Amino acid sequence: MRAEIKKLHQDLGTTIVYVTHDQIEAMTLADRIAVMKDGIVQQFGTPQSIYDQPANVFVAGFMGSPCMNFIPLRIEKRNGEFMANISDHAGHVHDMDLGKTGRELHQMGHNEVLLGIRPERLPARCADEVEDLENPTLKATVEIVEPTGPDTMLHVRLNGVKVTCRVSPDHIVKPGDVVELVPDLSRAVFFDAESEKRLA
Repeated sequence: MRAEIKKLHQDLGTTIVYVTHDQIEAMTLADRIAVMKDGIVQQFGTPQSIYDQPANVFVAGFMGSPCMNFIPLRIEKRNGEFMANISDHAGHVHDMDLGKTGRELHQMGHNEVLLGIRPERLPARCADEVEDLENPTLKATVEIVEPTGPDTMLHVRLNGVKVTCRVSPDHIVKPGDVVELVPDLSRAVFFDAESEKRLA
């Protein structure tokens, strides 16, 4: 039905307003999306801009399946570097270098933030593959493995919150395995921990 509606729109070239609670319908059909909450437009933009640069935690959590991960972080300056601690399910603490973004957030006074990162931007490798990585960053214990066919979802826990990683179905992992996570911070977004608005 989505394909038929999209084809009709392409054939007619007419403006269509389509109202839906299904974010997949919104992403696949729209040229522009207005995301609303309690009658207030939270963000208006192209599907890709809303997916990649959500205006707030509500939009980030609504668009995408599974939704964006939100990991609470405290930014600290250490030896000129801007770092955040991340603890895994076993209680081990890892350092994450936030680089230029961390410096900018720290200078603006945003030290308590939520790291927003999509499951596909948090690739996981098995422990026996870790030595092949140039920059391994975080280790985590797999709690749940959720095969969906084209993808497999791994559920781990970081800083006390559930985090989902999207991996290839060829990636053979079972609960209890330790995986290495390499977050793509260039595609991550940061939200203010109190207002839940995206930080520039």
